[in-house]
Amino acid sequence: MPASTKPLNWVDEAARATRLRRRRLDAPVPTQLEGLPASWRQLLSLWVAADGLHRTRQALLKQAGAAHIEQAEALCDWLLEQGWIVRKERLEGGRWQWQALNWRDLDMLKQLLGVGSRQQRAQQKAQLLQQAQQRLTLQEQGMGPEQAALLEALQKALDGLSCQAASLTPALLQRRLRCLSALLDWVGCRRQGTRRDFSLHALGATKALGAGDWRWLAQCVDLEACGVTAFEQGFSLAGPARLHLAQGVLDLQAAAFLTLPLADVQALQSLEPLTDAKKQFAHWWLIENRASFERQCLLRRQAQCRPANAGQASAAQDDAPGLLVWLPGRPSQAWLQAMQHLLRLAPAPLRISADIDPAGVDIACTLGSLWQQQGLTWQPWRMGAAELEGTPQRWALNDYDRALLQQLLLRPQLPLALRQLCQAMQRMQRKAEQEAWL
Repeated sequence: MPASTKPLNWVDEAARATRLRRRRLDAPVPTQLEGLPASWRQLLSLWVAADGLHRTRQALLKQAGAAHIEQAEALCDWLLEQGWIVRKERLEGGRWQWQALNWRDLDMLKQLLGVGSRQQRAQQKAQLLQQAQQRLTLQEQGMGPEQAALLEALQKALDGLSCQAASLTPALLQRRLRCLSALLDWVGCRRQGTRRDFSLHALGATKALGAGDWRWLAQCVDLEACGVTAFEQGFSLAGPARLHLAQGVLDLQAAAFLTLPLADVQALQSLEPLTDAKKQFAHWWLIENRASFERQCLLRRQAQCRPANAGQASAAQDDAPGLLVWLPGRPSQAWLQAMQHLLRLAPAPLRISADIDPAGVDIACTLGSLWQQQGLTWQPWRMGAAELEGTPQRWALNDYDRALLQQLLLRPQLPLALRQLCQAMQRMQRKAEQEAWL
């Protein structure tokens, strides 16, 4: 313990007819910290973080932890001898045992330790909330009706955090505000993945969000609807094929489509075409919109029973068999790895159908790069300027869309069809969802 260099003169206030006293040093409160070891400074910073002027011995020792009880006792003695505290003590077995303490100048002590005051923390939290509101307001501009419910839920969550701000630490408030911002970005980019994927996206680590954070977030929004699943993703596909696994064989044509766990997709040993004499598939067709994917799967199923009507635009009219896959927006790394495995088993060109918006173009390029790595061709399918011009949808581009459009147009490897689509979106300043025509 640091040695005292001055005589100790005590002021004791004893309660009449009791064995209690309140002791303090007969001297002004110090204006600096001298001779305080680094480990003590760390513990003291923890003690003064709370705003209460009164702290009990039990609470302080609990914060110190069982391994640092002796250090905590010595620190309390030092604080008393330096004049920082008034200590409440009880006479027990002939010895005075301290029970609690009061800080004599908590603001000064916090300032010397570099711990923010209550006012500073309130200002910090107010600034965080203001910045979050500004970001949310900017995101609302140009958002389509499909995100209206999410924006409303996020606004309610932000309002709730504003009401609770006084009881939240700046660190907790900042973490939760980052979650709301990350969720809006996640949905805007049409990402899909597990809770660990989202935690990595929001805070940079797969386990950064604890159980309390997830409970709070689940109360604010429908996580499943936002593409954040509590369990592992599935892989949905359809087509004239048999899937061979070590445990058995699955016939895809037995159902309109099947959804398999990613682990099972990774374990597939082969894909066997059912109708192509060359033992290969004509193409892969990846469809982003879930409703469009299911519609095309059902049309194929109907075509197995009867010919498609003349002029009907459906997957059933393909001149050669292909495999249909639901592309879950901007997929997780695990999903992409499963797709790569299937592509190695059954190499074939790619047709990709994503929403006609900047994010859809970016997603198409991401998936197209998988085919390029295998030396295979790919092309957008029914996601061109003609569809944008023909749809009655009139969803305006937002700031994020316009910025991404500029980035896309700067890519020299952007396919001509997608470049023309980006130019059309830029010219018309609008976007659309493929469900309107596919």
